Parts: sequence; C-alpha cells; structure tokens
Amino acid sequence: MSSEAQASPASPGDTRSHPRVLYMVYWGALEPLGQSLVVPALEVMAARGVALSLVTFEKPADLRLESLVRATSERLRGRGIPWVPLHYHKKPRIPATLFDVVNGWRTGVSLGRRRRAQLVHGRTFVGGLIGRAVATTLGIPFVYHNEGFYPDEMVDGGFWAEGSPMHRVTRSLEQRLYGGADGLIVLSSRAARRVEDLPSVRRRGTPVIVVPSCVDLQRFVSGAASRRASPLRLVYSGSVGGRYELDRIGRFVAVLAERTPVRLAVLTREPREIVAGMLAAGGLPEALWESGFVPHPDMPARLATEDAGLVFLARGTSEVGCSPTKIGEYWACGLPVITTPGISDTDELIERFHCGVIVPEHTDAAYRRAGADLQDLLADSGLRARCRAAAEAHYALEPACDRQVRLYRELSIRQA
Repeated sequence: MSSEAQASPASPGDTRSHPRVLYMVYWGALEPLGQSLVVPALEVMAARGVALSLVTFEKPADLRLESLVRATSERLRGRGIPWVPLHYHKKPRIPATLFDVVNGWRTGVSLGRRRRAQLVHGRTFVGGLIGRAVATTLGIPFVYHNEGFYPDEMVDGGFWAEGSPMHRVTRSLEQRLYGGADGLIVLSSRAARRVEDLPSVRRRGTPVIVVPSCVDLQRFVSGAASRRASPLRLVYSGSVGGRYELDRIGRFVAVLAERTPVRLAVLTREPREIVAGMLAAGGLPEALWESGFVPHPDMPARLATEDAGLVFLARGTSEVGCSPTKIGEYWACGLPVITTPGISDTDELIERFHCGVIVPEHTDAAYRRAGADLQDLLADSGLRARCRAAAEAHYALEPACDRQVRLYRELSIRQA
C-alpha cells in the first residue's frame, strides 16, 4: 500500500494498458464542479488510453441549458466517452436519494455490461454507494473516490448532530466503502494517512492515491500585471453556507476596510439575498461587495482581475479530507490565498511557497494582523510566480490523472 499505486508495465498492444472504466459520480457534468473536476479529468485519462463511460446526476435547471448540454456532450463524444446524464432528485431528501441510488445502479449495470467494464470508479459518497453496488453486481473491482469525509462534513456544516442516527448510519456506510474498495482515492496527503490507518485498508493492502481537486493549468493562468494600488480586491468563489463561512469572511473584510480601501467579489450561484444576509451578519456594508455567478469558462479571466482569494472553513474533523477547488484556481491565477488553518494540505503549501496568509482565529485582532501580512505579501514582486508554482506542484491535472490511470491498470491486471 502506498500513496501512489505502482502498476506493472504493459506493452502498448496489451489490452490491459487500456482499461475499460465505468465512472459514476453523484454530481452533474453540467454544474461547475463537473465542468472543473470531472470533464477535464476524463478528457485527459481518455487521451491516456482509458476507455471511459460516464454516468452523472444532473440538476433540472442545468439540463435546460441546451448550449451547455450540447457542448459538454460534444466534448465527451470527441474523446469517445459515452455519457448518461440521469436526473438528480433533491426532495424529499432520503426517498429522493434512494431513488437516485436505485436508478444509478440499474443504469450502471446495464451500461457496464454493454461496455464490458473492467472496473467501476465511484466518486462522492453517494456515487461510491452506487458504484460499489454496480461493481458487486458485475463482479469487477471497485475504486472509491471519497471527495472528503462526508458524514463529518455534514456535522461540521451544522446539518447533522454528531452521533445522530444519520451521522452513525453514514459513518457505517463510509467504513464499508473503505473496507470493500479495491482502490481508494483521497483529496489530501493528510486524508491518505487517515484512510491508510483503517484496519480494513491495512489488512487488505488497498492502494491509496492522492488526487486533489485539480485545475486545468492551461486555462487558469497567472497574469503578469502587478497589483493596483487601490482598492484591495478580494474574491471568494463557490458555495456559501454550511462549512463555508461567508459571514466570517464578511467580518474579515469589514475589519480590513477600517484601514484600507477594499472590495469583495462573491462569485457564486447562490441568490444575492442569501449572500447579503451572510455578509450583513459579519458587518460588511453593502457598498463594499458584489456578487454574481461566473460560468466556469469565464472564471480564469474573472480571477485575473483580483488581488487575493479567500477560503474560510468551519473547523472540524472533515477539513483534513477536503480540497477546495477554489484554492488551486486562485494559485494558478497568481492570487495568494487567505485561509483558516487545517484545510487539506494548504498549511504546508503556504509555508513551502510563501503564497498565502493563515488566519489563526476569528477575532478582529487576528484579522488585522492577517490584513497587514497580506499587504506585505502583495508587495513582494515574486508572489505571483510562487502562487503559480504552488498550483503546479499540487493541483496540476495531468500528474493526478496519471496516478489514476496507473491505479486502473494495476487493478485491471489483477483482474485479468
């Protein structure tokens, strides 16, 4: 067992060097996470010779975007990837999710048989449950891509109480996924150590690889321009609420505004009134922020107009296993990150590349110190290059895809 699975060499003519993989994820390929994390990765792995089939769960609003559906379908078809977009059902939550699980299992089994899949890749917690059921039915290996410690995320986000029935049930199911997987993918080195220590993983010698939330570095590029003198432009992108503490970001920006002109951009799909309520709770005047949704293809250009990116995450056991996509995108575009401690492998990378500021506690005094540290950092002419280097070292798409392809080939060889 190791953090990078080592596959036996295979000749170009060996069919085991071109494994047939059924890829199932409980996200939509049309939503921002799918556009940033799923579609680009599958394109790279298909170019490496993996025969992929994709099953996703799409939100109705996304399916109504005909141009996006057509463009995504053409991208995947261009790489020879059959795509089955199932409908995602949200309410009532438990029955809707159970329906999706059964529908995903039926679809996966049918598609896996038609495509003669050699293994199943189940991504996200629910995607893992579906993927394991499909793999068991087909009698082929199963790779669980955990995308964070889901039960703990629900507790840390305030959705469930620790030790509640839902928390206990999902923790039990999560342990079964780890124990039943033939290969495991996690988002950080810290998460890998936690998973590798599980008795069921140690006993089976299950290979564990680290694949952060990677960034297409050919699209997200660092600009050469130096920072404007005023105002200081800060950005937050992605989901708000739950573990993502936009109210505290609002307070942080409000404290900075006491000493320097500053403006915050919140790039999210959430309605403006929800953003406004959270920022108002932090004491940030409405004149100092803006919000709106930026489609993923336009995100690199939008980030290029900013000075630094923000990520404040609720402290808890789940932060070890996460990998916020926004951090890699900030760094790839040359922006330092202002973050709370303990998120994924971020602390280590900030120390190594001197590419961000860690806010140790939520007090006005700590915010003022972090603001001063940020100003010093932004005055450093080498900052943008170091941010880019951090992204290339940790968030690059191609090396992460190569690790997955090696894992696929290793499991296909074992299966042969």
